[in-house]
Amino acid sequence: MKVTIEQLSPVQRKLNFEIPPERVGEEMAKAYRTFQNTARIKGFRAGKAPRSLVERHFGEQVASEVSSLLVEESYAQALEEHHLPVVTRPQIVVEKLVLGQPFRYSATVEVRPDLTAIDYEGIEAEKQVRKVEDKEIESALNRLAETFAQLHPITDRDRIEQADIVRLDYTASVNGKLIPGMQGKDRLIEMGKESLFPGFQEHLLNTRLGAVTEFTLPLPESEESSGNPSRFATFRVTARELTRKEIPPLDDEFAKDHGECDTLEELRERVSHNLQQALDRRADSQVEEEIISQLLNRNPFEVPPSLVREQELRILMDAGLLRPGGDFLAAEAALPETWREQFVSQAQRQVQAVLLLDALVTQLGLVVTEEEVNQRIEEFIAANSAERRQQIEALYGRHENRHSLEKRLLHEKALHFVIARAKVKVVEKGGADEEEMRGVAGEEEKD
Repeated sequence: MKVTIEQLSPVQRKLNFEIPPERVGEEMAKAYRTFQNTARIKGFRAGKAPRSLVERHFGEQVASEVSSLLVEESYAQALEEHHLPVVTRPQIVVEKLVLGQPFRYSATVEVRPDLTAIDYEGIEAEKQVRKVEDKEIESALNRLAETFAQLHPITDRDRIEQADIVRLDYTASVNGKLIPGMQGKDRLIEMGKESLFPGFQEHLLNTRLGAVTEFTLPLPESEESSGNPSRFATFRVTARELTRKEIPPLDDEFAKDHGECDTLEELRERVSHNLQQALDRRADSQVEEEIISQLLNRNPFEVPPSLVREQELRILMDAGLLRPGGDFLAAEAALPETWREQFVSQAQRQVQAVLLLDALVTQLGLVVTEEEVNQRIEEFIAANSAERRQQIEALYGRHENRHSLEKRLLHEKALHFVIARAKVKVVEKGGADEEEMRGVAGEEEKD
């Protein structure tokens, strides 16, 4: 067998194969013997038809099966001999198989980029740290109290007022056609605190329970329709129930009943500690992102397009824009252009980061022990409720999930190795803005 390899790009190879006539004839003879023994041809008992007649009836089928066999066999052998780090299924182009002649075909594949000697020395980064503020602690306590709020029916009136919790049904349509994703049944909204759509709540104030309220609101212009008159959506809303929210007072009793603390001050200290941990994690995460960005800038490389597409598919699924087994191309085409560009850029960076960290792991000779994997699983278990223990154990009982965790730990080791050798300047930050407070609060609530 003769194999030549063309480099079409840093991440694409074309393998050209030539199988000698003798090998082709050997497999053709085997295939025809099989067909002679099993084929049913009118006028002949099974196994008695001459080969010339079998060739006439089954020649194309035999050639197709032998071609497939030779491709599968030779392609696997070439990957092993040439140590090609292939990341996609090959695109096969075959020539016609003719007895007595060499069989030729090509296989075009994408491969991992060749990353050696990653430059990681002397990186400089800034770590912005700050202390949790009293207003963040109080905000977190108030949110905690709200999670234990009770709803009480309003019976002394039937019209909607500010601060009411309203259970409602609604639809939205344009020119009589329902807008996908803009219908709801038994939806709870808190007046004055959230809105299904800009201007929606203003039309509900002072409306009566059970009555159908109909109004129109302008749809925001999309980037594709910029400059055209805005369309209007027609909303039909029926309020089904009015309730008021009763939030328990923040006191020692609340701390005992809902915070597993003896006093409110103890609960406040725990919340403060959790928030500070979240802030510290965020600071560490930002340093890691900065280090990865600098590594990618120092070590530019091309990535296989197929890996970027696979990662973009995962991003769309995580964002709820594509269901498992859905049409990826259709979902991508339905996105606004700016979204598509953002998702592709995000996917490309994530793939680059993974490939770069893989290369660093190899370059540094890093390993993860069985004990380290088990310790991380135990940490996951300890950070979750007792009800989830079995779920976590079952999750990491599967080989593929345990392997993914091992790879994640290897990437962490590689990144921490670089950070330990970087010049990281610690900078004290001032107060938090509202967006940062919401983000940190969200991280704290996951603890």
